[in-house]
Amino acid sequence: MTHQTQVILAVLYCLTGVFFSCQAGSAATSSKAQERRQFELVTVPNQLEAPAERADWLALHYWDRFDFTDTTDIRGTLFFEQALSDYLYILQHASPEQQAEGLKALLRKAETGYRPNSTNTSTQPALQKAFLNRLDELLEEYLAFSYSPMQDNEMYIAVLEYITQSTSWSEEEKIRPSILLELCLKNRKGTLATDFDYALADGTMSHLYALSSPYLILFFYDPECAHCQQQIDQMKQSTVLNEALSKQELHILTIYPYADVEAWRSSLTNLPSQWINCYNPESTILSDELYELKITPALYLLDDQKRVLVREGNLSEIEQALIPACEH
Repeated sequence: MTHQTQVILAVLYCLTGVFFSCQAGSAATSSKAQERRQFELVTVPNQLEAPAERADWLALHYWDRFDFTDTTDIRGTLFFEQALSDYLYILQHASPEQQAEGLKALLRKAETGYRPNSTNTSTQPALQKAFLNRLDELLEEYLAFSYSPMQDNEMYIAVLEYITQSTSWSEEEKIRPSILLELCLKNRKGTLATDFDYALADGTMSHLYALSSPYLILFFYDPECAHCQQQIDQMKQSTVLNEALSKQELHILTIYPYADVEAWRSSLTNLPSQWINCYNPESTILSDELYELKITPALYLLDDQKRVLVREGNLSEIEQALIPACEH
């Protein structure tokens, strides 16, 4: 049984009131790993039987028995990272409100040096700040980057909001989180996508809002990017995408946002003709930071009003959201 499967079973299906983790119960754990600290688990109230209720409760109480003044395992072992990974997986099943509150409560505990059954704060501020910085690094790795299976823009916004409002980070240290927060708030899920100009290979000029379609995929890519090529191949083979295209429920707009237009032109033969393949003149998407493009490829799904349904998602998320279009 995989670690992720164990977490699912424990959080979503086990109704005994106790949250289990493979970290505490694996019989195959090495003797060296046994010597490491074990994450002390919390007991979920028996009356909370629905998976969503249990996830909401754990969002706020998962860390209740963790000593945030003990920084011995923050670097050099997988102890804390494993516990954090489990927690973020649980958060995926919690409500958006509890996700944000839980992450801010976690950061608050790390910031103040929370200890179970104690109101004392850390007596070693330098170590506590190191702990907080490591937590910040891990949360960015998990929540901010599209290659992470736990990537979630809304949850990362909660992290950045806490950091930019905290006194534990200096004004200089807040510069980057403030910039990241501004970018994360752009084209946020549920908001209207930012308009931009584009040009086709024949020189025709248009812009995003001139397109009319029940659904629209924005695919930002670089033809020299191997991952982009893999994504293109997967999209070509997608039954869901091809069916939505055939029913005229979907347009796919591929956008080359960089400056080397000749490199883009040479790659067009690899793109299906039924897709709308364009480049962004003068690279204003990048220069004006119209979209957050930390890494390519980047996929967005918009509805007929250009409202963002999926932001920097993976193909599976896009396909799941498009199922209603295929059922028409």
